Parts: sequence; structure tokens; C-alpha cells
Amino acid sequence: MKFKAFFLTITIQKRKLSQKEILREQHIQSIMDEVKELKSLIKGSLSNEI
Repeated sequence: MKFKAFFLTITIQKRKLSQKEILREQHIQSIMDEVKELKSLIKGSLSNEI
């Protein structure tokens, strides 16, 4: 039985985010939080109707 392994290491250099990028990321996160909240409200209202 032969066993061959190939290992690839990738180093990702973390760069500093600009103020604009930080604000954009925060905006996206807040929208995602709102969507999650709406989904849970919809799911809750549907289960109450059944």
C-alpha cells in the first residue's frame, strides 16, 4: 500500500483595513443581523399560526 501526501502551506498576509472598509464591514454585519432577526420573527409567527 502506497501513501502519498502533498502538503501546501499558504501564508496570508493580514493587511490593515482602511476606515472605509471597516465601516463597510460593519454595515454588512448589521444587515446580516437584521436578516437573522427577521427570519426568526417570521419562523416564530408561522409556528404560532399552525
